[in-house]
Amino acid sequence: MRNCFVLLLALLSGVSLPAGAAPPPADAARTLDLVRAWVHGRYSNQAQFESDLAHKLPPEQIHRQLHQFFAPLATAIPGIEGYLVYQHASVDGSFSPPSLIRIGLLQYFTDPQTGKLVQRELNFRDGERWKNVYQQPELLQQVRMSDFEVKPGCDFVLSANAEGTEVSGVMQERACTLYSEGLKTMLYARDAVVIRPDEYQFWGQFVDDSGAVRWGTESSEYYRMFRESGAP
Repeated sequence: MRNCFVLLLALLSGVSLPAGAAPPPADAARTLDLVRAWVHGRYSNQAQFESDLAHKLPPEQIHRQLHQFFAPLATAIPGIEGYLVYQHASVDGSFSPPSLIRIGLLQYFTDPQTGKLVQRELNFRDGERWKNVYQQPELLQQVRMSDFEVKPGCDFVLSANAEGTEVSGVMQERACTLYSEGLKTMLYARDAVVIRPDEYQFWGQFVDDSGAVRWGTESSEYYRMFRESGAP
């Protein structure tokens, strides 16, 4: 992200799936099939950013320019269940280690209680060590759940629409929290995702007790990131 902007997404809990879990329900399996087909490659919200500037929106309404990369893992990681996708963001769209930020994994699994597909974000504690780890199979096999910072309440519960053209989900209200040392107050994530064949959207706001946005863009329009290409 430019202008020292760092995209903050929720940190998620590290609950693993029970051994010998039953096959996923039809809804979850169908949703996962779409995620597998759609979540990959390089994304950017360049068009949205330029549109905001062209419309001369106030600074707090402008969606900052973002670059995101998703790479499905070719091999399983011991002790981490589900379908795993490596992700990172960068300030300029490059894959140069000095430019990379927010390195982690997306973990997709079926909630055994609800039968719904869950998207959980696992962010590495030591991002420097794991930059571009998707290209290093031997290092990837060393990853353990203890390498991630975990926090409950920040999952997205996903469902596909009837037409099979969109997957979407929301974060439970006031469940994902962050205490701001600077503001001396608790903040609550207000977030949702929308996934389409060539697009990944999210809201990415943190609000205070009054509902005022204290982190993120003060806009009701989600960040709209379009796929630019596949792997580098």
